[in-house]
Amino acid sequence: MRLYVVRHAQSANNALLVPSLMNPDRDADPTLTEAGFKQAAALGKYVAEEFGEKAAALGRIKPWHAVKKLVVSPMRRCMLTATPISKQLGIPIRVKRDIHEHGGCFDGAADQPGGVIGRPGLSKPQLEAEFPGCVVPIELMKGWWSEEQGCETVVQAQERVQQVTKWLWEQATRWKEKDGALMIVVHGMFIDILIKALSGMALTTGKQKIVFCSQNAGIHILELKPGTEGNDGGNVAGLQMFNIVDHLPSDIRTGGSVEGLDDCYMNEGSA
Repeated sequence: MRLYVVRHAQSANNALLVPSLMNPDRDADPTLTEAGFKQAAALGKYVAEEFGEKAAALGRIKPWHAVKKLVVSPMRRCMLTATPISKQLGIPIRVKRDIHEHGGCFDGAADQPGGVIGRPGLSKPQLEAEFPGCVVPIELMKGWWSEEQGCETVVQAQERVQQVTKWLWEQATRWKEKDGALMIVVHGMFIDILIKALSGMALTTGKQKIVFCSQNAGIHILELKPGTEGNDGGNVAGLQMFNIVDHLPSDIRTGGSVEGLDDCYMNEGSA
């Protein structure tokens, strides 16, 4: 099964001078910047031209490599990034709760007086109103986060992404050529953890020996080949291309810093 992994376009938090979860000026669920909206528009056009049904019809890609399912984080920056892709491909956005960014949805900063206050995030009615045509599971009726959850730790994020990895292998195991490719629109730290989990690397906290740094609106291509039934050890994840940003003019290329991801693990997160 071909899997396209896309990082969201530049968010308002990404553009902060100090894009950290410790920055009280961060937005719990930010929109995109002006550059981010330009990135998203270019991304949608590029995906349709290179990875859509038309590309398959022209023989530029194999038919089963055309994107037929679009699964997106419930956070606003991912939904806004996915909207041009959805329109260009003519397929709906399918919201998946557990592919949100590390930390969750909250106001405040952990190292400030009062700490953090969890927010519910966009609810099913809000998502459907703001992004018409999206498919939202009923369990998001009141939102996807909560005050009690506060700010998710790195370890909790790693455990969650490991469950997403299991879901991806389940998708790959059931996959047929007619199903086409799956595209997910997610977040920078999520992608780093996901690639490590898929490759069987140890998931650790603190200083990292390697980080996979995604640029805003960058595309990664993987092939998931399941092992024989009942033999998870036979699963093979192939990272074919990383950080495709050919669709972005150089003046609007942002993100992808080692420092930002390093801060995620050392100081419990970035924007």
